[in-house]
Amino acid sequence: MPKNIYWDACVFHSLFGNEKTVDSCKRIEKAAQDGRVWIYTSAVTFVECAWLKTEKDPTGNLNKLSAKHEEVIAGYFQRSYIAVINCDRNIAEASRKLLWQFPLKPKDAIHVASAIAQQVDVLHSFDDDLVRLDGKIAGLKICRPDKDPDFSAKQKTSELGLSAPPPKSPPTSIPGVEPA
Repeated sequence: MPKNIYWDACVFHSLFGNEKTVDSCKRIEKAAQDGRVWIYTSAVTFVECAWLKTEKDPTGNLNKLSAKHEEVIAGYFQRSYIAVINCDRNIAEASRKLLWQFPLKPKDAIHVASAIAQQVDVLHSFDDDLVRLDGKIAGLKICRPDKDPDFSAKQKTSELGLSAPPPKSPPTSIPGVEPA
């Protein structure tokens, strides 16, 4: 059975910043490289990934990467197993409506609306505020990558038996979000 996963920007942060959660992300990335899963994300993630928790300014605040990282970041998102969802008018309007209904930050609303529009199997995030909404927004499964039973540390990606379908075209409406 194919697995279509949406990654919030913080999952990419884990990979890029080699954070303590990186092993679970690498297992999923390996399954994607082997063609067993598709990883979806919003184009907004491209901007969010210019900031990493592991990069701090002198006062200890989150800091952005330097322009010298641009080529690496841009190249990473060109990988064949990463499908990008554009934040078009439908996604943006659905995101705004989600803000009225759920305790979401604007960028999280974009990620949720994008995941719902793409009809992914699960949205992965390390954001506890987002994970708390598991199943509460149009039935969307939301979990931490390290808590996804299909990718537990005990589960080898070769045992998953997953095959990836081609990416779906985003629909013009989003289930569970009323049109304007």
